[in-house]
Amino acid sequence: MEIGESTKRRRIFVALPISKGLEEEVSRWREKYANLPVRWLENGNLHITLVPPWYEADAPSVISKLAGIKGASLGVLFRGVSYGPDPRRPRLIWAEGGAPREMLDLRIKIYETLGKVPEKRPFLTHLTLARFKEEDFFSFPVRHIEDIVSWKERFSSFVLMESHLKRSGAEYEVLAEFPL
Repeated sequence: MEIGESTKRRRIFVALPISKGLEEEVSRWREKYANLPVRWLENGNLHITLVPPWYEADAPSVISKLAGIKGASLGVLFRGVSYGPDPRRPRLIWAEGGAPREMLDLRIKIYETLGKVPEKRPFLTHLTLARFKEEDFFSFPVRHIEDIVSWKERFSSFVLMESHLKRSGAEYEVLAEFPL
């Protein structure tokens, strides 16, 4: 270990990574909106966030704690793609899906294991596909998206990811993967 490595604060979060199959479905859907002036998330960066980012100096300790979590594999059905989170003042394009009981239980286990307090706002299963500045929305050539999709995904693991913030947008790196 290098000097100072253990005190480096990393921006990390817990997520469910999507499969190559779902990435391909998203890519096909994205083609019809390729003219939108948005920052599309790269396929390797698509995920469902279970615990939002925080700054951490001891990522190995977090990995050790998460390794003890056991859960059940879970499935999600994404039913629609739209602007969000507030359709009147959007800043994302996202796919929304239901939150199965297994996912909610897993989230609680993760929060408890890490000694974190869950967010007060209700959990909404979503997959962020693109980001943009709210003020740019009014110049978009397409101002209404409410596409019905039927994207099915099965998760058998969750991951600890690091978010690398860049001018071009965040890039994500998987630090560790944990089977359910």
